Amino acid sequence: MKFLLTSAFILLLFSCQLSSKKPTTIVSTELQTNTEASFRGLYVVDEDIVWASGSGGTVLVSTDGGNSWKDVSIPRPEQNDFRSIHAWDEKTALVFGVAGPEFGYKTVDGGATWNVVFSDTTSGLFFNSIKFADAKNGLAVSDPIDGKFFVLRTEDGGNTWDQVTDIPPVETGEANFAASNTCIEYLPSGKAWIASGGIAARVFYSDDFGKSWKVSKTPMVRGLASSGIFSVAFKNDREGIVVGGIYDQPELNTNIASYTFDGGVTWQPAVTMPKEYRSCVQEVKAGNDSFVFAIGKTGCDISTDGGINWNFLSGEGYYTFRAIPGKLAGFAAGSNGSITKVEFK
Repeated sequence: MKFLLTSAFILLLFSCQLSSKKPTTIVSTELQTNTEASFRGLYVVDEDIVWASGSGGTVLVSTDGGNSWKDVSIPRPEQNDFRSIHAWDEKTALVFGVAGPEFGYKTVDGGATWNVVFSDTTSGLFFNSIKFADAKNGLAVSDPIDGKFFVLRTEDGGNTWDQVTDIPPVETGEANFAASNTCIEYLPSGKAWIASGGIAARVFYSDDFGKSWKVSKTPMVRGLASSGIFSVAFKNDREGIVVGGIYDQPELNTNIASYTFDGGVTWQPAVTMPKEYRSCVQEVKAGNDSFVFAIGKTGCDISTDGGINWNFLSGEGYYTFRAIPGKLAGFAAGSNGSITKVEFK
């Protein structure tokens, strides 16, 4: 969506079963990045390798768990905002920006050089999110062009991209949010989901690796340009959660979270909502312990029952979050160069 979200951050995680160790607090360690960039792109490969991207063409990478960061920013598009990022390891990463005509860049040498992998002169393109199902299959989505979301597919790790045409039209005033690089979910099974906001708050879903799409309605708040679904995450092919709200009225918490148990065909409103607007969704899981974590500019909440009920955890907020695989911990990022390591206790 073409307004820059200055305070959007929703994080969502959901659980395969009720966690036996429900977190009651978080411990945050602020990391030194030596930049004032605003970060909405974040990718955690493991507890050591972390990539972040954001305003001013900024891209950072850490190979020591965030203790130090290397600036590998892309030199030409200093005015671009890289809201979307995916990484495979400490050498290979991909970013998409909100401005073109050169939108997508990939590095295979740790950011020493970047190659353009997607460019397009179509007026109105504004990429909100990218997501990979596995090492090869990825999706990218832009705000609507000619009445449909502009969706790209790759089957070769982001080296080449093709536009998807078999997708239902949007409603007038419907768009995506580039709040935290989480308006797409994509699983190795080929199931995929794209969340929308604005005049409508719907979920587009695919079961063939994004080649064709259907759309479902949700009970989420909608009707304003700044309202709707900001983030979507699925634990498996059937169990998923969306969160959002009204980003410039974050205190309102009516219909700001919903869940599905049928793959996104139907959605139910959460019984107990998050405390306020949330903009990013991810699962935190270690062994048999898992929960859903949602975060925004005014704080964060957790759910241990798949998004049916939410409990306020902390008033600390950021724009985006990614869990460390296999750990009850992760990294959060936000404005003014802020990146924080988060541990759940």
